[in-house]
Amino acid sequence: MRIPEGWSGDESRIARRYDFAGFPQALAFMVEVGLYCEREDHHPEWKNIYNKIWVELATHDAGKVTDKDLALAAHMDAAFAGRREA
Repeated sequence: MRIPEGWSGDESRIARRYDFAGFPQALAFMVEVGLYCEREDHHPEWKNIYNKIWVELATHDAGKVTDKDLALAAHMDAAFAGRREA
């Protein structure tokens, strides 16, 4: 497995932090990604404090990072690319 650029971790889980200009931008990102997660029935572990979002991805049933996690990471990165970092 290749860890996506900007992410850290290993075969058991990958993680990334996203920084936004403010809370509204972080919230909009979470809503956009959340709708994708519902459609795909695959959900992240994430935490939001003001303009920062910490994400960890792993497929718990498999006990490792799977293609679903990599697809979700790619979707998150694409959603973030449309917004500017703080």
